[in-house]
Amino acid sequence: MDFKQEILNLLFTSQNNWISGDELAQKFNISRTMVWKYIKALENDGFQIKSKRSAGYQLETGYALNNALIERQLDQSVDVQTFKTINSTNTYLKEYLGVHSLTQPLAVIAEKQTKGYGRFKRDFYSPDHGGIYLSLAVPLNNQPLNPSLVTTSIAIGVIHALQKFFPEQNFSVKWVNDLYIGHKKIAGILTEATADLESLAPTELVIGVGINLTTQDFPKELKSKVQAISDRLPADLNTIAAELINNLLSILTDYEDGHYLQEYRQRLNLMGKQIDMQVGSKLTHGEVVDLSNDGGLVVKDKQNHLQTYYSGEVQKIYF
Repeated sequence: MDFKQEILNLLFTSQNNWISGDELAQKFNISRTMVWKYIKALENDGFQIKSKRSAGYQLETGYALNNALIERQLDQSVDVQTFKTINSTNTYLKEYLGVHSLTQPLAVIAEKQTKGYGRFKRDFYSPDHGGIYLSLAVPLNNQPLNPSLVTTSIAIGVIHALQKFFPEQNFSVKWVNDLYIGHKKIAGILTEATADLESLAPTELVIGVGINLTTQDFPKELKSKVQAISDRLPADLNTIAAELINNLLSILTDYEDGHYLQEYRQRLNLMGKQIDMQVGSKLTHGEVVDLSNDGGLVVKDKQNHLQTYYSGEVQKIYF
């Protein structure tokens, strides 16, 4: 038996309650000294555990990740790998897929990234004790992929997960997949796919999510553009990770019917706004008037012509 993991499991399921050293010792048939050693080992792993004479131990909400704590909260079978520090969860996952075949989804989650990136390979600031950095690979099993609907559905899936922990926040979306509070970005989402080398057919969908949960010390060049959702972590990071995975897998089961598009339209912070948009080498200007039923951004130019875009980047919003 992995006593350290079992003690962690019990502390986790008993959060906000004290568990005495005697109770732990009796439950696992080990000495009080061994209980103390396992508690110290968990603290060395990054878990914040309060101790109180005559009361025992209590697990505090924190950022330390643990595979088993995440897996026990999932609605379906998912392989989970966690890291304290990684270069990039998306990079690691795509390299892993280069030598392994998946029979079920695989989630890679880190407390910190040293080379996190978003669209167009731009750096994504990913410090520890402030965010969650998660990549999820989903086998496609020869199913066709609709990129525009996938990306829009994923944004709503992430918002639904975050809304559970931050119900007071009004999350919006900047097309395609940046999440905002007000005029500042709080999360970035990247969707990629791996393909079979011979047929070039997509084999796995790879979703990367980086969220500024409580990060406060942003680099100077980012402070006017980004912010954290809150200054307080409302739940254990393992619980937030599990909720994200559950919501993403749930919305992907029937994403092609577009049932989430109306909510996406309501949350689209570009609606009715004038924008500058880079499409390939061309910079275009217009007013966002709608989101098409297949996830494209509908823009009206100065001549009142409508154009639907499925790729490109919004460079500026005229609020």
